[in-house]
Amino acid sequence: MRPDPPDPAAPSADPQAAVTITRDLPYAERDGVPLQLDLYVPRTVGPPPVCVYLHGGGWLRGSRSDRATERLLPVAATGVAVAAVSYRLSGQAVFPAQLEDVRSAVRWLRASGAGHGVDARRVGVWGASAGGHLAALAGLCPDPRDGEAGDSSVQGVVTFFPTTDLLARGTDTPEGPPPPFISGPPLVPSFEARLLGLERAADDPERARAASPLTHVRAGAPPFLLLHGDADGLVPSSHSRRLAQALRAAGVPTTFLLLGGANHEDPAFDTPATLGAVSGFLRAALT
Repeated sequence: MRPDPPDPAAPSADPQAAVTITRDLPYAERDGVPLQLDLYVPRTVGPPPVCVYLHGGGWLRGSRSDRATERLLPVAATGVAVAAVSYRLSGQAVFPAQLEDVRSAVRWLRASGAGHGVDARRVGVWGASAGGHLAALAGLCPDPRDGEAGDSSVQGVVTFFPTTDLLARGTDTPEGPPPPFISGPPLVPSFEARLLGLERAADDPERARAASPLTHVRAGAPPFLLLHGDADGLVPSSHSRRLAQALRAAGVPTTFLLLGGANHEDPAFDTPATLGAVSGFLRAALT
């Protein structure tokens, strides 16, 4: 009797053993900056769908290897390949360079993913904090150059605790204590201002709004899964709440999960229950 093929939705006792990792794949070069991704491909029957993952760090710092063991491997082990992407940080280029890098990564996957064992007809995007902001924009802002330059569209979006309105950051009220990785006085210029190349985001409201996912909500956008903690000491949950309300008003299939007591980049976002929700959403969206 032949053994049954593995169930891609079943949790793996050893995610590392269930996933093949290929690191340092070059997907583009911009202004002399080489851009690479790490690809986590589950050992499933048939090519799996793939999701671009975008790290946090206020668009100023962070690495594509962040949270790899706690977050990326467990999701990949359930049957969704994950492409963890490096993008230009605000010290290297200002917005919209970061969104352009995300689009380039999606185009590379669609053109080259089959050679790495993934079904590049089915692509989603997932990000945390600054990466969540970019993931939302990737889903909400179709590139008019698609067709000539390739296909940068995505079929599902997952965001963890993103900034969705850059202008609101100047008046936001934290919902909890500063997260453990935040210390010292507030950064000046702020993360948002640095992303825009300004002293203050409010110095150019039009540019700030253009870089805000809330501005770009539209009918026909792909399905969204938004997750935020209700004790976020950095980006209050109102950012995800307002985006979810706007998406639903536009008729976009939207799920919003509010994690009780969770701060920014809290361990609650890497529990089996939370990552199971992410995996289930992606497998349903990327059919």
